[in-house]
Amino acid sequence: MNANRKHNHSSIRRVVAAVLIVAAAVVFVGVVLVFQCLSFDENGAHVVDRYGVLAMEAAEKQNTGEKTPEQPEEPAEEPAAQPEETKSATRAAMLSADSVAEEDTLQQLVQLAQQGTLDTVIVNIKDKEGYLNIRVDTNVMDDTDGITESGAEKLEQAIRTLRDADVHVIGRIFCMHDQKAVAQNADLAMQYDGGGTWLDYDNTRWLDATNRDTVEYLCDIAKSAVEAGCDEILLDEFTFPPRGHIDRIDFDDTPREQADVLLDALQEIQEKAAVPVSLTADTLSALTDLSDSATEDGFPAGDVEQLLTTADRIFVPADSGEDAAQAVAKLQQTAPDAVVIPVLDSTSEWMAYEGDAVLRAVEDTEEALAVMGGEGTDSTDDSDDQENWSDEEDTSYNDSDEDDEEEDYDGEE
Repeated sequence: MNANRKHNHSSIRRVVAAVLIVAAAVVFVGVVLVFQCLSFDENGAHVVDRYGVLAMEAAEKQNTGEKTPEQPEEPAEEPAAQPEETKSATRAAMLSADSVAEEDTLQQLVQLAQQGTLDTVIVNIKDKEGYLNIRVDTNVMDDTDGITESGAEKLEQAIRTLRDADVHVIGRIFCMHDQKAVAQNADLAMQYDGGGTWLDYDNTRWLDATNRDTVEYLCDIAKSAVEAGCDEILLDEFTFPPRGHIDRIDFDDTPREQADVLLDALQEIQEKAAVPVSLTADTLSALTDLSDSATEDGFPAGDVEQLLTTADRIFVPADSGEDAAQAVAKLQQTAPDAVVIPVLDSTSEWMAYEGDAVLRAVEDTEEALAVMGGEGTDSTDDSDDQENWSDEEDTSYNDSDEDDEEEDYDGEE
């Protein structure tokens, strides 16, 4: 009995071994055959058509219009999506802070925007004297309450109302000309080389553009304007003083060229504000030549083209709609790539002008809005007097003033 059982076990083992050998042989032969039908390169494995069978099948399918595996139908490429062109909002009205904050004026502006008559409002954030029309958070001076207008909160609310009506709001900042900031922090002002605050021929003070604290102060105003709802910042009087003995100033950091100093300040304001930052002035030469007085006193204008091109837009004054194209062309002679917007005084000419334009309506705001709404006539068409860009009376220096009365500015004020 034991002998038979051992014999059966041996038979089973031989059968199992034979089966395993056959299976291994079949796998080996299969692998060899597969590898003979494949070739390998850097792109992977490919079937080798040794006997032309695949080629014949491909030819038959090509004759019947069928696609072969080697001829996959590629989907047609969709054209790349083109970015939508966005047009800058430049059918603008330039108004005083008091006007914008006034309820009736504000509602008129919203209505005109809804009608499509205008889409932009430019409002003074810091005026020509240095007063702030919104609340500004800054570490440059201990207290800004004394130079902040009482209606600041009301203007901030008006700006938000305009924004809610999809109106593009530009905050205008008078930069270097400033009577009030130096009263809070005298270190910001230009100083005589012999001591004392420097004064121009109009007996007014200027901030020192080479002073780091001056640039920080302007950045703080711009940031506060953006937080209040402004979509863009417009820098006015962003220059060295146009009148006065610049050579008698003890700059915080003596400039080699005017444009270099202003370009550095502009780029820092752009970075801190994180919105478009544009430039304007009350004359074309103030933009293209900067300060003639500074040039005469040894501080050349420098690379004005780079300064103007770095600004997001340039708002240039034009006497009329007919002169607007000429004013734009003159500025672009200095900076061909600059984006230039004309600023007009006449409401009717502004409305008739087909291109982007700004209406300077700081003085006769009520009349300008009435003309826009079709309910009034434009007296500026018959007037030879040009409105001043600021809310203040124009006290421009006349060369004869110096001849009639030469004042001494050497000592303390």
